[in-house]
Amino acid sequence: MFKQFHKESQGGISKAQFREVMKDIGVTDAFLQDLIFKVFDDNHDNTINFREFVCALSVMTRGCPDEKLEFAFHMYDIDGNGYITKDELAQIMESFYKLVGPLVTFSGKKYESPAQLVDEFFVQMDANHDNRISLQEYKDGALRNPDIIQGLKLFA
Repeated sequence: MFKQFHKESQGGISKAQFREVMKDIGVTDAFLQDLIFKVFDDNHDNTINFREFVCALSVMTRGCPDEKLEFAFHMYDIDGNGYITKDELAQIMESFYKLVGPLVTFSGKKYESPAQLVDEFFVQMDANHDNRISLQEYKDGALRNPDIIQGLKLFA
């Protein structure tokens, strides 16, 4: 795997190369591409090296629930300040909405708009009502949410 990665990527995958791969698998929204790139690029050098690539895939496919939740949290925390805000989550949900259309949970609940999902998400997750969600609030809330629990099993 390393030899193929090194041959194809010449030591690392640039953001432009990553975007092309994402387009090939159907993720055409540049904002979502950049979010995913950000969580793969662990050292923030604007390339994904082999170690970062393997570690991210490992978390997504074989990680424990805690690792998967941290991975998702870091994707949602766009500015990297340690909190998810309504604006950050709204940006992400708008992009998801463009990608897949109406948002439906594993349990079948349908959201008419990304804003409706964001509002409900904050009601469930923002335990101290400060209009931002910390990593601990996210983990605690996620483990009480059957749809998120089901989502954690997707790559297991």
